[in-house]
Amino acid sequence: MPSVWKTGMAVLIVCLVASMAIAIYRLATTPQEILGDGFRGLPVHAQPRR
Repeated sequence: MPSVWKTGMAVLIVCLVASMAIAIYRLATTPQEILGDGFRGLPVHAQPRR
């Protein structure tokens, strides 16, 4: 039974690493898809008066 747990954990870790690699690749290559077509940066806030 312990070998089944070790195999299961190895498969789980491989899947998690693959998922992270896919997410990083998608974030790095498709920023406009995530932020939208008209994204031009965050709005600039005025400094508060003292």
